[in-house]
Amino acid sequence: MTTRALTVCAAIAFYAFGSGAGGQSRPDPKTFETHAVFSIDKDAVVLKNVAATIEPRLGAPGYSWLRVRFYAVRLSAAQIDAAGKGQFESIESKWGAVFQLGVDKNFKVWQIDMAVPGYTCTVAPDEPQVKIALQEYRFDGKRLRLKSKGSFVCEMGSPGIPNRRYGWDLDLDVPVFQKAS
Repeated sequence: MTTRALTVCAAIAFYAFGSGAGGQSRPDPKTFETHAVFSIDKDAVVLKNVAATIEPRLGAPGYSWLRVRFYAVRLSAAQIDAAGKGQFESIESKWGAVFQLGVDKNFKVWQIDMAVPGYTCTVAPDEPQVKIALQEYRFDGKRLRLKSKGSFVCEMGSPGIPNRRYGWDLDLDVPVFQKAS
């Protein structure tokens, strides 16, 4: 091969496979930016940062949790680097809301849970409710495109504890990282 042919092959490989060690590079910080609104009754919070993981569902072979955690604070460069490696310990407890999708081996959603500090509820407990809750859902195992807006009255089931209306409005397109064990 000529030097020119080798240079062209190297350029194609660089653009096709990326640069950096093993093709991995720091995820772009803008990838973690979003605009999501979560509410319990009349109290609402707007969260501007997001990170998503896929984790096996313990005790349910073939099923996983697709966890989308939302944050009020911007993720640091070190936290972004860690997320790219599936390491979420530094931000695990700092979430402002979680939108959790139960998925099967084909990534079909069978349940949706929502949590904000102090409150948690299964907001789409079955397939008909999931279809209503998800206006757009695409997940290929690496990237999640999700548009969802809805509300659900969660029956608390205990005397003296009032039912709560959980609401959400989110629109995101984010990478999903396999959570390191």
